[in-house]
Amino acid sequence: MPAQIDHRPRCRPRLARGVAVLALGLGALTACSSDEPDATAASTSNAGAASSSSAGSSAPASDGAAEAGSITATEADFSISLDEDSLPAGSYEIEVVNNGSSTHDLAVEQGGNKIANSDSIGPGDSTTLTVDLAPGEYVFYCSIGNHRAMGMEMTVEVT
Repeated sequence: MPAQIDHRPRCRPRLARGVAVLALGLGALTACSSDEPDATAASTSNAGAASSSSAGSSAPASDGAAEAGSITATEADFSISLDEDSLPAGSYEIEVVNNGSSTHDLAVEQGGNKIANSDSIGPGDSTTLTVDLAPGEYVFYCSIGNHRAMGMEMTVEVT
């Protein structure tokens, strides 16, 4: 009996996180740009929105580092492509999209050490992976079976 594939759209959680992050940022900007007491109320009213976003995506950048970003890793049979292959250091939410006909995942490695790994996803599915990237060279690859050896890897430079 063939396995059933879940074809439901997976964009609602991303949309909700995006709205929450946008609301939190707007509240922070309002608090920073106004000396009126209403700015505190606006910031407080967004506390619920902040709890629905991930801790990594709402952390402020420091020391001039880039803010958290979103990128897409598209996997096919047997390749990986990113929106960009050179990224500024920071926290990233990576949407992993499987456009291939086999099950894939996305692993992130630096210096031979795996630092993050997504869930396995079937053909046509997607998932997200949150990872903090410090400056250096990383390898993004599929860790399933021999997919990496078949070419499912790419080097990413983080500055």
